[in-house]
Amino acid sequence: MKPHPWMYAFVFVTGAAVMTLEMAASRFAAPFFGTSQIVWANIIGLIMIALSLGYWLGGRLADRYPRWPLLFASVGLAGLLACAIPWTGPWVFHQLQAGITGTPIHMIVFSFFGILIMFAPPVFLLAMVSPFVLRLSGRDVSDLGKVSGALYAWSTVGSIAGTFVTAFVLIPRLGTHMTIVLTSGALIVSAAMGLTAVSPRRWWWSWLWLLVPLMTALGGPRPVKPVQGLLFETETAYQYVQVVALPDGSTALIYNEGGGVQSLRRPDDALVPRDYYSYMTLLPYLSGNPSPDRMEGAVIGAAGGTILHLIDHYDRGAFPGLRLEGVEIDPVVAKLGPRYFGLNPARTPIRVADGRAFVTASQHTWDFVVVDAYSQQIYIPFHLATKEFFSTLANHLTPRGVMAFNVNAVSPDSPLLLSLLKTVQEVFPHFVVIRVPDSYNYLVMAGRSPLHTEAVRALGTGRSPVSSIAREALAHLWTPTPEQLKRGMVLTDDRAPVEYLTDSMIWDVAGRGISPQ
Repeated sequence: MKPHPWMYAFVFVTGAAVMTLEMAASRFAAPFFGTSQIVWANIIGLIMIALSLGYWLGGRLADRYPRWPLLFASVGLAGLLACAIPWTGPWVFHQLQAGITGTPIHMIVFSFFGILIMFAPPVFLLAMVSPFVLRLSGRDVSDLGKVSGALYAWSTVGSIAGTFVTAFVLIPRLGTHMTIVLTSGALIVSAAMGLTAVSPRRWWWSWLWLLVPLMTALGGPRPVKPVQGLLFETETAYQYVQVVALPDGSTALIYNEGGGVQSLRRPDDALVPRDYYSYMTLLPYLSGNPSPDRMEGAVIGAAGGTILHLIDHYDRGAFPGLRLEGVEIDPVVAKLGPRYFGLNPARTPIRVADGRAFVTASQHTWDFVVVDAYSQQIYIPFHLATKEFFSTLANHLTPRGVMAFNVNAVSPDSPLLLSLLKTVQEVFPHFVVIRVPDSYNYLVMAGRSPLHTEAVRALGTGRSPVSSIAREALAHLWTPTPEQLKRGMVLTDDRAPVEYLTDSMIWDVAGRGISPQ
């Protein structure tokens, strides 16, 4: 048996569509449930389940009803179901998200059902293609292995193309909405071509299915996640981004499902004790630099530039030689600071780069460096949390330089927090920890030399906004016991299970609604 060459193109398109929908599923779910490993596990697991069931049922149907129209109609239906995702998906995901009470167990359950409802059905139908094509290609089994291998090879090549084209071309240039619509159109065209080839008079109307993706495309992308006070919304190569005006007059930068605020500008740039950003204004004082006319600092994971702006706004008077720079991996986010968060790009430029690569290549020596990078809202990038990274960073600090690190932890006994502290201590023997009130934030400030805490205590006697923050910091200092630190592990480039430690913490509190301790 030998399939028509067009069949190889057909399985190529359907194979590409499967991966495109899987990639799009992660982007589609991000504004509602984030992109944590939990959500990715749901996406990959459900896609694999849909494929397995599709292969199984496709084989059975192909044996019982070996008809080309059934195959092509199934692909056409998959295209129509895919086209429904941009219209019905936001509503379905929003309704499911409304049930989230702030615990990860709800995120697991509701993201599972959201992906199951919207993405599993078209993938299930597309999985039926390979066994159907193999069954319908003929009855001669003499070269069955050769034919089946060629069909699966072309399907896999399509999946490879779907992965890279979607990630590097379609989503960055067209967005998730139009990527799904384009995929829907390609499936419908493939199905209509097959149906009209079998019976032009009977199936000519299948081309009318194209009106659905066409109308969807003409309708244009709608707001992915409409919220009150929305100022800006876009998808970047890294995440879904919103800038929102909050009811209290603040402006917030929010990624994906909104599990955390990445940048915040309060009215009049007020310093608030529960905002860990506020405590970063103490860094120039802690550094112990005797010359206020020359003070250099950097922020890794600058986002919209809140930390840069606050230090520039409140500390420049005391340190007229202050020079600041930020590092942000997302070029779209890096441009939002001057527009929404008061950042002065002339005084506080943001470089677009990976934080570790930037530090390694830099020739600068800083008086203080803030590490505030998070990926997928909840994970510290492991390569920014290892002994090797901290050693590299230490080589770019002055002898009395200070490194500040923000850690999200549910309690002082968090294995993630204790492991990071133990790792920091390997390079920076002197550190203090501020337990930011009414939050999950633990702010670690560390140096190779004793920190200049006397300057902060003196600052706390004043009446300025930074003086108020200094008093709050001194009132919320916390020191781990040696027994606690023993329970942590030293994180290295070879072994840094940051995601595992974070997920373990999440599972430990899932469903219990633990408040910050």
